[in-house]
Amino acid sequence: MDPDSENKVLVIKNMDSGYLVVGEQVTLETVSYDATEEIAENEVMVQLLYATYDLFKRDLASSSAGTTELRGPKPVETMSIAKVLKSNNSRFQVADLVIGRLPVQQYVVITAEAATRLTLLENPCEIADIRLFLSVLGIPGLLAFSSLYEIGRPKKGETIMIAGASDEIGQLVGQMARLEGLKVYGSVESDEKLDFLIRELGFDGGFNYAKESPYDALPRLVPEGIDIYYDNLSWMSRLNIGGLDTHFDLLGSRHLNAAFASMRRYGRVVFYGTIAEQTVLDPIIGMFLHNTVLKRLTIRGFGLSDPSFGKKWGKVHMERMQQWVKEEKLKIPAFLTVGIDNAAKAFVETFYSSDNAHTILAVT
Repeated sequence: MDPDSENKVLVIKNMDSGYLVVGEQVTLETVSYDATEEIAENEVMVQLLYATYDLFKRDLASSSAGTTELRGPKPVETMSIAKVLKSNNSRFQVADLVIGRLPVQQYVVITAEAATRLTLLENPCEIADIRLFLSVLGIPGLLAFSSLYEIGRPKKGETIMIAGASDEIGQLVGQMARLEGLKVYGSVESDEKLDFLIRELGFDGGFNYAKESPYDALPRLVPEGIDIYYDNLSWMSRLNIGGLDTHFDLLGSRHLNAAFASMRRYGRVVFYGTIAEQTVLDPIIGMFLHNTVLKRLTIRGFGLSDPSFGKKWGKVHMERMQQWVKEEKLKIPAFLTVGIDNAAKAFVETFYSSDNAHTILAVT
């Protein structure tokens, strides 16, 4: 690149000021950048290749601070893959591919402190499409893998119910459970997505919660009960972008109540991230306590930073997932790839679009 090339960066102005609008709260800006500049000790200069917004959304939903931390302006930072252009750090060489949380910016100098959070992209199975390391081989895959095996402890012949099964996490949990010999059911928001789960992913069944209440669906689908309930729905009501979405809030409550009534003894309940305070209404708390004692349930929430999740399961996840991908035992959740000029538009659509495809930004 030219020494003084312009450099595009995605900037959040303010995520606490109502409905997000491209060009207002979220903008794509340019900053000057000199590729010939000297970098300090332990710093790294990188060119961003790919970035994902989906984990940014989940992080926001799980944050106790919510949008208050995002009162900008500041660059959007999210999980990304980058190529090293210049290095003054012994851990990285020119042309290395690195992965970590980086600003969505075409070219950036990573400080010595920030570089400690970057890791080399390890690809022992030589997976050709490196975008998968932001998907099934990255944090989304690790979230699904570690939570299913650490909390769910799946056993052949058991039954799992996944609330909100149409997104990337839900699809992966369902497919892994199927590979372990479980009966797999899921709830989704449309007939088309339900048909996809059953026909394409091999789910045993499910229901469209826009048409059927979980109170009616679960007794119909799993009359003998549920061994594992994977809550991939309640976290959505933590998203308070332009006001609380009571639609997801009520959905989470109804799913939880119906699932607890259908749990078998010694069942396991997996909660991703933080359940909205509004979701756990007083009547639901009563059902929690009653069914937890009566059915000897294990209920556990998790975060990937917990020692018994990301750290414990990271190596096994990478080995097993890469092998499953190579053997085509998993259908990779769909993702859309958009260019840097559409970065702001794609960011906003991540929060408001009904399409569950994982959005990956191609920066170059």
